[in-house]
Amino acid sequence: MKKLTTVAVIVIVLFSGFFLYSAYGEYEERYRVGYTEGYIEGVREGVGSGYTIRDPTYAEIMTFIRADKTNENVYDKDTYNCYDYTRDLCENAAKQGYRVGFVYLYFKESAHALVCFNTTDRGLIYIEPQYDDIVNVDVGVQYWGNIPHVRTSFDDTIVRFGIIW
Repeated sequence: MKKLTTVAVIVIVLFSGFFLYSAYGEYEERYRVGYTEGYIEGVREGVGSGYTIRDPTYAEIMTFIRADKTNENVYDKDTYNCYDYTRDLCENAAKQGYRVGFVYLYFKESAHALVCFNTTDRGLIYIEPQYDDIVNVDVGVQYWGNIPHVRTSFDDTIVRFGIIW
């Protein structure tokens, strides 16, 4: 009986490995198909060539920001806020083939979203999408102090931040 149990355990282990391998192989196939379809769609939509996006020059970003109308949208704390401005500007930049970062700032009691671009000639620049201003982002910096026409009632000192490319 002990031999039969041992053989049964071995068979179960072997088959479970087969099923895991089969499931992994199926995952790889789905990934390959999705990757290919996404690439073709990217080419068809005209975003560079397939997955190709690129870091722009500073002049390209300044031209893009002046032409983009995201900053003209009306702010509403509940329905269209910093997250929405940032999302829309990121989408518009990607449509132009520019690599753009979604930046999330953390203050002591609040948070904020904005965008950044890694320009090929001037490095990383941060842009406040509600006002189209270039801003200084670093831990310890008072964020809204960079923008002369904005005042806050809270401590806007950046305690940490993250960028999603």
